[in-house]
Amino acid sequence: MVRLSLPLLLLATLSACPPSDTENNKESVVKESGNADSEATLEDGDGDGVTPGDGDCDDTNASVYPGVSEACDGLDNNCNGRIDEGLADTDADGTADCVDVETCDGVDNDGDGDVDEDFEDRDRDGVADCAGTEICDGKDNNADGQIDEGFDADGDGYTQCGDEDVPPDCNDADSAINPGGAEVPDNQVDEDCDGMVDEGIWQTGDLAITEVMNNPNEVVDPIGEYFEIYNTSGRRLTLNGLTIESAPNELHQITSETLIVIDPEEFLVLGINGVAGTNGDVIVAYTYTDVSLSNEYDELAIWAGSVEIDRVMWDDGATMPDGSGASMVVDNGYYDASLNDIANGWCLAVDPWDRNTDFGSPGMDNGLCSTTDHDFDGYNRDQGDCDDTDPDVYPGAFESDPSKDNDCDGVVEWGPTAIPVVSANSTLETCSFIYLDASASYDPDGSPLSYTWTLVAAPSGSVRTSADIDNANGVLASFNGDIPGTYTFSLTVNDGGTNSLPVTVDAVIGQRVNNQVPVAYAGSDQSSDAYVTCTSYSYGARYTCSNCANYDFSLDGSGSSDADGDDLSYSWSVNGTYASLTSSSGATGTVRISSVPATYGTTNPAVTTATLVVTDCMGAAASDAVTLTYNCTGQ
Repeated sequence: MVRLSLPLLLLATLSACPPSDTENNKESVVKESGNADSEATLEDGDGDGVTPGDGDCDDTNASVYPGVSEACDGLDNNCNGRIDEGLADTDADGTADCVDVETCDGVDNDGDGDVDEDFEDRDRDGVADCAGTEICDGKDNNADGQIDEGFDADGDGYTQCGDEDVPPDCNDADSAINPGGAEVPDNQVDEDCDGMVDEGIWQTGDLAITEVMNNPNEVVDPIGEYFEIYNTSGRRLTLNGLTIESAPNELHQITSETLIVIDPEEFLVLGINGVAGTNGDVIVAYTYTDVSLSNEYDELAIWAGSVEIDRVMWDDGATMPDGSGASMVVDNGYYDASLNDIANGWCLAVDPWDRNTDFGSPGMDNGLCSTTDHDFDGYNRDQGDCDDTDPDVYPGAFESDPSKDNDCDGVVEWGPTAIPVVSANSTLETCSFIYLDASASYDPDGSPLSYTWTLVAAPSGSVRTSADIDNANGVLASFNGDIPGTYTFSLTVNDGGTNSLPVTVDAVIGQRVNNQVPVAYAGSDQSSDAYVTCTSYSYGARYTCSNCANYDFSLDGSGSSDADGDDLSYSWSVNGTYASLTSSSGATGTVRISSVPATYGTTNPAVTTATLVVTDCMGAAASDAVTLTYNCTGQ
């Protein structure tokens, strides 16, 4: 086929148009060549209408000649000395995307939006192995057969990144510190990279929880919650790696790029919010997460691995204090992981800190609790102990020191002295009287005394109590023991405001060898007559009569006696159709006769026998009976 030159083609199609720029270009090329043009330069070898002499830089390719639009083919189509100019070149390597070839260089060479496609990516990190750079991630990023090369600076065999099986080296500048390192005790260094510093040296009680703010008012709960710990160990402690536990199953491990340390006998505050401007102006040394402190019931514990360092529990006010807007604080005499288990060693804080309206002492000494018995005398300040540092001073204490108010009654005085004595008149045999004498007791101020005797101990099997002491509030009292053995009596005297110390005295009772049987006397026989009016009917041949009225006979067995002088016990019983024992107290009693029928013109006697049994304390008994006759007559 014959290919027309571009000027001829344009002339044929656009004969009315002026010459094109292409024509002008070609003409200029011809003119510039002058007579120097050879036959070769004037010949159009590729039939594109432009000869080499006209500037065709490749007369073998009809798509190449001056002025033609540049095609994406890797050629200088317009013979301007540049290839594929003006076309997209994403990787800026001088080769247009349309003819570029993807190479493994981390660049989108062919401009298709994919980088290093079709090249292997064995670690699946999105970067072809051939272009990858080794990063510290436990993978072979550059496919050289090695993992994390270049990331073991100290040459201890552990990299900074670790992998699925081996944790990372936490200090790649020290070959003695790595996941396989040996922990050196008490040096504040985590040699084995497990997050815990100095494990193995922790013991229960190294730390004591001394304050808990579980229900703040100053800020919204829980962002104002905190707790305080106290170092009881005598050595500097590092908290990194310890675990905070709150019920139920809330855990937080203390982690920090810096060491969290607490010196001996120092406080440290841990809180859920470390910003003082929003947490109620609390200076928090460490901020934890995932742990909350319930208002009513909860537990708070600190662990070092499997070692429980300390634990406290609160119970909605049952034993521990329960408040709002005030922290629970342990008394400063109870800064100990064992003592702080004692509920009455805790109280509610009573002083605010900084600008806060809540009460507490975060990071500071708690002071003394008014609800705590500091001198262990059984009383605290709230219970009236006027000196809770002196065990000899409390309400009701003996005034043993005339320079102080021992009993907290507001009067400095000297208390009386009790001196109990078993009188020589006592017969120290079973059932015989023991005479107790308090007449030697005295008051240094000369005040009159009152007396109180009590039985504080008796032989096993005895049924005697303090109620069996006769005249127990007198200067002289008496008592008889029911079985042999030692009876211990206590005497307390009072001078009108102060009790003496109780003083005891023993009386040893022996077995009585001889015992006489007591004599029972139920009293003289008694009788009483009663009359009722009968009503006649059937012309006086018959009568109807009411029963005689009830009648009470009084019993008195006080005439009974015992030759040994023993106290006697009394027991009454009755035998009679119309009789009943309505009362009985010691030697006396009452028998009621009731519902005795009457018969006109006849006396019906209701005869009752009342029997008295008297028993001495040795068990010897005697009985006596009295006849009670109640005559009921109808008339």
